[in-house]
Amino acid sequence: MTIMTLIPQGADPARRVRLLANRMGECFTAAKNNTLNGVDLTLYQRLSSLQCWNSALLCAWAAKGINSTSITLTASEFGLASNEDHGKIFGPNAVRDKAVRSAAQLLALPQGCFIGFVSSTNIFRHCMLHISEGWGAGNKNDCIFRDGHTVGFEKLDLTKFFFADSNHNGNEYTTMVYAPIKGQTI
Repeated sequence: MTIMTLIPQGADPARRVRLLANRMGECFTAAKNNTLNGVDLTLYQRLSSLQCWNSALLCAWAAKGINSTSITLTASEFGLASNEDHGKIFGPNAVRDKAVRSAAQLLALPQGCFIGFVSSTNIFRHCMLHISEGWGAGNKNDCIFRDGHTVGFEKLDLTKFFFADSNHNGNEYTTMVYAPIKGQTI
């Protein structure tokens, strides 16, 4: 299956993002085994070559979940996020207003939303896309998850942030935040 046939016509923005992020996250093994090809390979390689927040933004944009004049298929930086600025994706008060404090709360989040990880010093550590039922997809996931990789857009169990990985690599000083995807302009 290619991404062109993956997304049903008329799907809402969050569902489009969820479907594409899930598909690209499932391509991790095929890419490692050199069995991925065509449009899937092209987009997968692109997502895997970017900083985590740019990868999440590109996936959301490619699925037509968000609008942005800054995002392109060829740019390596979109200028919409950095480790010191997560506000354009999550808003200025994300840690206060959009914090995810438990696995139960994570499981109740809308599918196809942005998931961010912000340190106690307000440094943006990581960004992914929530697929559903606590699963997420993103690139450079090893900074938050023990079983994450440095390179490769992959699908991971986000609930581990609250359990097995709660003390991994500074996670005990990190807050998970979210931002719904509704077709907004970023």
